[in-house]
Amino acid sequence: MKSAKHLNKVRRRVPRLDFLARSIVEGYLTGLHRSPFHGYSAEFAEHKMYTPGEPIRFIDWKVYAKTGKFFIKKFDEETNMQVQFILDASPSMYYPQVEPYDLDRLNKIGFSVVAVAALCEILRRQRDAVGLSVFDEQLQLSTAAKTNTLHRQRILAELEKFWSRTPGRQGTALARNLHLIAEQLRRRSVAVLFTDFWATGTTMDAWIESLKHLRYKTAELLFFHVSDAETEDLFRFPDRPLRFRDLETGQSLNLYPSEIRAHYVRRRREMQQRLRDAAYRYDFDYYPVDVRTPFDEVLSAYLQKRLRMHG
Repeated sequence: MKSAKHLNKVRRRVPRLDFLARSIVEGYLTGLHRSPFHGYSAEFAEHKMYTPGEPIRFIDWKVYAKTGKFFIKKFDEETNMQVQFILDASPSMYYPQVEPYDLDRLNKIGFSVVAVAALCEILRRQRDAVGLSVFDEQLQLSTAAKTNTLHRQRILAELEKFWSRTPGRQGTALARNLHLIAEQLRRRSVAVLFTDFWATGTTMDAWIESLKHLRYKTAELLFFHVSDAETEDLFRFPDRPLRFRDLETGQSLNLYPSEIRAHYVRRRREMQQRLRDAAYRYDFDYYPVDVRTPFDEVLSAYLQKRLRMHG
């Protein structure tokens, strides 16, 4: 009974990811009739003025009743894309330490999970296929892209599971797992990667090679580089002695943040610039995103890419 009560208490704190994703997408799409993203779905079709000679069966009579003008519904063809989401669920992604389901203050895994769920909702409306790969030190999950409802429900359940779990003390085999995932993908797939790009035991060149492989094996690659920008990009901590602990190795270090801030920020920017250069060279889209970034920016990045592919 005690465990059942605890489970019920946890469930009350967990937002229904499908409802949450739907509310984010509905809020985002509210103004899309007047935006450049009208072409993503027949459910949010654009209207154009009726030209004499066009079939009258496409006239929107509801709009005519309101405006007294004839408009034609503009529908968009289905593209049947296959989108593979790739989620880094290594211990560093569970930084910063926050209430797991506080939507006003998300950690990196929480931001990534909610963003993936919202994109899945967009894909559901487009009738596109979606798959999910999740890795830390090992490849924990890999599903093929499918369109059916049960498959989508499974993906949301897996996302909730990884969001709510307590991570262990394992490392991140980022390059190795991206190579494995790349080998499993079909040429026509669109890969959407969420990672903080923190990993040990390999070089920056090896990481970029894995991104290059992923891009080579897919139609497109969108890479969302997730961070808590305030601390991980700008290294803004209280100016007093602090102990920093590596979430993956457990190693700790005592230091004054102000003594290394300038050096840290410079190295961080150099790393980000190398990723931008690689994105330009190997033709993938690189998006640094802060956990405080509105989800609209993630949805916009995806829809812009989709319109470039099918516009």
